[in-house]
Amino acid sequence: MLSDKPVNDFSLSAYQVELLPMTQAHQGLLRSWRNQDEIRRQMLSDDLISEEQQQAWFKKTQLDPKQLHWVIKFRDQLIGATNVKSLENGNTVAEASLLEPGLYIGERRYQGNIIAFAPTLAMYDFCFDQLGTKRFRAVVKRSNQNALSYNQKLGYAIVEDEELMVLELDVENYRQATAPIKQFLSRTRNAK
Repeated sequence: MLSDKPVNDFSLSAYQVELLPMTQAHQGLLRSWRNQDEIRRQMLSDDLISEEQQQAWFKKTQLDPKQLHWVIKFRDQLIGATNVKSLENGNTVAEASLLEPGLYIGERRYQGNIIAFAPTLAMYDFCFDQLGTKRFRAVVKRSNQNALSYNQKLGYAIVEDEELMVLELDVENYRQATAPIKQFLSRTRNAK
C-alpha cells in the first residue's frame, strides 16, 4: 500500500475527520498554529519558527520515508496536523514496528475537545491494521498534563518518569482503552 505511492501521497478518513497529505500550500497555516503560545510551550523545542525554518522542515519531511505528515480536516475546515515517525534505524514508516506520533490541534475551539482524538484514532488504526506497527512511543514534557492525560486515555503506559516522560502503547491496550471513544466518535451527528 505505501510502496505503491510516494511516501506522503495518501489520505485517511475515519471518525468524522480526514487526514490529508501535507503540502506546500499548508505551510503558512501550520507555522501560524505551531507558533501559538499554548502549542509552542508544549513542544520539545519551544522556539518560534521562522518562515525559512518552516520551509526547510517541509522540504526535509518530503524526502524522508521515515515520516508521514497530514493536515486534519473536520467539517470542511483544517483544524490541525498529525504525523508518525519511525524510531528504527534504516526502517521506513511502512517497515517499522515502533513509531513515534505527533499531533497538535491549531483551531482553538477543537483543542481539548473529543474531536481531538479522531485524527489519532484514524492514524493509529491505519498503522496497527495496515502497516503492522507493534508499538507507539510518545515523549511528553512532565508539565504537559493535557498530553499525558490524552495519551493515557489512548491506553499508553508510562515507561520512563523523568522531566521528559516516555510512554508506550501496544495494540491490545489501544483497542481496550479506545473502544468507548471510537463508539462515541462513530455515531452519526448533524453538522453545526
